[in-house]
Amino acid sequence: MEIGAIERNEARFPEKLRVVKPSVKQIWYRGEWQDNIFEKCSAVVGSRKMSRYGKQVLSEMIPKLCSAGYTIVSGLMYGVDQEAHKLTLECGGRAVGVLGWGIEAKAEEGADKLIEKIVDSGGLILSEYPGQTSARIWTFPQRNRIVVALSEMVIVVEAGEKSGSLNTASWARRMKKPIYAVSGSIFSPTSVGTNNLIESGMAKSFSLQNIVSGKVGRLKINFNEGEQEIVTLLKIQGPLGVNEMARRLGSGVGEVLSRLMKLEMRGVVKEDRGTWKVV
Repeated sequence: MEIGAIERNEARFPEKLRVVKPSVKQIWYRGEWQDNIFEKCSAVVGSRKMSRYGKQVLSEMIPKLCSAGYTIVSGLMYGVDQEAHKLTLECGGRAVGVLGWGIEAKAEEGADKLIEKIVDSGGLILSEYPGQTSARIWTFPQRNRIVVALSEMVIVVEAGEKSGSLNTASWARRMKKPIYAVSGSIFSPTSVGTNNLIESGMAKSFSLQNIVSGKVGRLKINFNEGEQEIVTLLKIQGPLGVNEMARRLGSGVGEVLSRLMKLEMRGVVKEDRGTWKVV
C-alpha cells in the first residue's frame, strides 16, 4: 500500500485545500494518487451512534450519489462515516477517507480493513498528520475542515445535540458550502442536531431528488411494487392519511409508513398536517 506526502508548494497539491484556514501545509496519503478523484465530491457525515433510520437513509442515498458521479468523503469513524464508505464500495463508487490521526497509526475503532478496501478499490486515505501520530480531541475538529474543503456539499445524516458532525457543518458554513440535513423524529436523540440545523436555517432539508437532479440532471426514479401502489393511489385519490392508505391498500400501517418515508427521502411524496401527497 503506497504511502506518500505532498507539500503545499507542489503543483499536485489539491487546489481545494489551498484556501483552507488554518492552512494545510502538507497532506499524507495512502493509495494511488489520482487528481481527478477530487473533481466532484460530497461529504457524508453523521452520528457514531447510527440508528436503523440512519442506515436506511444511507442505503438509499449513497448509490444515487455514486451513480451521479460523486466521490464520497467522510471521516472514517464508526457509525455513519464507515457505513457511508462501505456502501460506496458496494455500489462501485470511489471513497476518500480523511483521518484524525497519523497516516500510519492504527485506525480508530477497527477501521483498518475498511481502509484497505478503500485503497484497493481506487480510493484514497488522507491525513495531515505523519506516521504514528495519535488522535487527540482537537485533531478530529481540525480533520473536519479538510472533509469540507474537498467537497461540493455536506450532507449530515444524523447528529446528536453535541455531535461532531455539527462541527463539520460549522466548517461548511464558514467555507460557504451547501449544507443538507436529514430530518428525523423529534423523539430520536440522533435527530436533534439535524433537526436543529434545518430549523435554524443553517441547512436545507435533505431531498435526494432535489440534490441529485439539481447537480446533474433529473434521475429516473424506479419504484418497487409497494411504492408504486402508494404513488398511484395518491395520484388518483389526492392527499390521504396513513390509516386511510393502509385501509385502501390492505396493508399494515407500519408497512405503509415505511414506504412513505423511503419515498419522502427520494423527494417523491411529502407530508403536510397528517396527510401525504405526491410532490
